[in-house]
Amino acid sequence: MVAEMVTRQAKGRERRRAIIEAAAGIIREDGPGAVSHRAVAARADCSLSATTYYFSGLDELLAEAGKLNIKRWAERAESVADSVEGEGVPATRDGVVDAILRACLPRDEPLENHYMQLLAAASADPIALSYHAGRKRLDHALGRVLRRTGCRLPPELVIAVVDGAAVTAISEKRDVRQTAHELLALLIGDHWEPPDA
Repeated sequence: MVAEMVTRQAKGRERRRAIIEAAAGIIREDGPGAVSHRAVAARADCSLSATTYYFSGLDELLAEAGKLNIKRWAERAESVADSVEGEGVPATRDGVVDAILRACLPRDEPLENHYMQLLAAASADPIALSYHAGRKRLDHALGRVLRRTGCRLPPELVIAVVDGAAVTAISEKRDVRQTAHELLALLIGDHWEPPDA
C-alpha cells in the first residue's frame, strides 16, 4: 500500500513537471499568449484535465513555466562560469567576449524567438514576476564569468548591452551574435585586463 502510494506520488510529480516543461517550451517558442490548457496538454501528451488538476489556474502554470525558463538560462551561465573557473581563462578580449555571450545567449533556440518572448513576458504578470525573481541567479553567474575573465563591469550592464544589441540586430535584420560581439568588445574597452596582467 505504501509502495503504491509512493509510486503514485512519483508519477504525479513527473506529470506535473512534464506539464511545466511543455508550458515553458511554448513560451520560449511562441510567447506567453500561446499558452493554453489545451496547447499544454497536447504538448505534454496528457489529458486536458491534468493541466487543471496540478495547478490552481493558468497563472500558476505560467509562473512555474517562467521559473523553469529563467532557471535554464541561469544554469547556462553557471556552466560557462564553471568552465572559465576550472579550465582556464580566455587570454584575449575576443575570447572574453565569446565567454560572456555563451553565458548570455541561448544556443538551443532561435534568438528571435528568445527576445520576442522576453518582450511578450511584460504582458503576462506571472512570467514577468518569475523572470524578475530568477534574475539574481543569472546576474550572479554572469558576475562569476566577468570576475574570472578580468572584466570589471557589473553583470546588469553587460546583460543590458547584450539584450540591446540583440533587439537592434533583430529589428535591422543583422546577425545577433556578431552585433552583440562588436558592442561588447567596445563596452569592455578599458574595463578588461588580460589574466596575466
